[in-house]
Amino acid sequence: MKLSMQIFADWLKNYQPKADVSSNQFEIEAVRLFSPEVRLKENTLYIGRLRDLFKNGNDRVICTHRNDILLLNTTDLEEILNCVLDALTFYTHWDSTMMQLLTSGAMLQDLFDASQQVLGHPGFLLDPYQRHLAHTSNYGIGDVDEPWDHILKQGSCDMDFLLRFNATDPERIRRKGIYSYETSLFPLKAYHYNFSLQGNFLGSATVIAFPTSMTEGGLNCFSLFCTYIQKWFEIHIQEQQSLILDTQLQSVISDANADPKDLCRRLLLLGWQETDTLIFIKLDALLEAYNIHTHLCHSLKIAFPHILAVTADLSVCLLCNLSQCPLEETCRNLYPWLQNSKYYATLGKCFSLSDSIHHHYRFVSITSQYVKKEAGHIYQGTKHVLPYLFSQLKSTVIPTALHPALHLLKEYDAQHHTQFYQTLYLYLKHERSIADTARAMDLPRNTLLYRLKRLEELTKEDLDDDMERLHLLLSFEMEKAAEYV
Repeated sequence: MKLSMQIFADWLKNYQPKADVSSNQFEIEAVRLFSPEVRLKENTLYIGRLRDLFKNGNDRVICTHRNDILLLNTTDLEEILNCVLDALTFYTHWDSTMMQLLTSGAMLQDLFDASQQVLGHPGFLLDPYQRHLAHTSNYGIGDVDEPWDHILKQGSCDMDFLLRFNATDPERIRRKGIYSYETSLFPLKAYHYNFSLQGNFLGSATVIAFPTSMTEGGLNCFSLFCTYIQKWFEIHIQEQQSLILDTQLQSVISDANADPKDLCRRLLLLGWQETDTLIFIKLDALLEAYNIHTHLCHSLKIAFPHILAVTADLSVCLLCNLSQCPLEETCRNLYPWLQNSKYYATLGKCFSLSDSIHHHYRFVSITSQYVKKEAGHIYQGTKHVLPYLFSQLKSTVIPTALHPALHLLKEYDAQHHTQFYQTLYLYLKHERSIADTARAMDLPRNTLLYRLKRLEELTKEDLDDDMERLHLLLSFEMEKAAEYV
């Protein structure tokens, strides 16, 4: 928090300061007692006696910063030091409060409520259409003037007043910094500050010199207050843009028919390139920690500018730009987050904006079901390509392409409470090994042999035919893959 000399002049007004202030920069963030041996710093306000600086000086206390001076009507050096320290504490606490409000999703009215003591005068904020957004709530209707009452009652400026205002200063929305008017446009003297972002007018704040006139220190406080309002607009707009981007990404990855053009256009506006190398990383929790998915998304977006993070399918989905940060570095940075949050991750395949974003997310979503699932680990989805291929086949081939024996065995098992479907699948998966199949099913060898004999009777299939076995096994795998889609 950096303050100006005029703000300290107001704080020390009980000591009738005589100010000689020319620069009045917002640079002061520390205080020290002056001595000839001290090397003066630009960020420090020095307190001493007039005789410390001038040969013919007396014991009156003087505050100095650069070439600016406050000469006080007191000789109590310790009292002034404590008073200045109180000022630093007060404004530092205000700064901390305002920053906490900005980072916690507070509304504009919250910023006004936290700044009533700092402003010391009635103030209000209007949007670009001159509609009321917030005001200093310790002043109500009837406390200030007619324009103030109209804004509080109607929620906007009076139309006749706006017409006169626009006629007086047609260029007012382009003004920078604090400005005011010498005409009788307002019943009371008022000062204004415009807010804009990337050339777009966002609104204006006004502070009214009531019940007393505005000092230079008061205007400096108003200027500081407006910097927080500007930050609020920037954060709010960034959050809106982030929400739109999240919605577009979620739409594209969840719907194969969604048009990715708007998403790609927004990514290009963010500085991504069509030729950038991208990859999906899917984060899953060992326990379904739904309550921390959103928190993790928000934290990752702040920590990694090259990553877009959204929640999808009860997981956290990361779209990473590897042209901005290589995969090895991205994974290295993600490891602590995975370990602390008890998540594991699955890598997809590299692609670019010209490829199908939906299909690449589908790839990592399906392959993530087959990894070991140990917290703190990052797995390669490309090691589980077959399940993805089986799922693609299942979604494209006609149902009759699946081997009819699977349907027959399912119906027989349902009617007779048997396990012939699972037995045949494991028998083929273990390459017709009696020992391995019996071990996988925890069955005695003779029981398995009996089942296999009954399977031949039921299906009438020749399991010595390699193409028949391949057809059966592919059909089994396609059905299993469909369970993860």
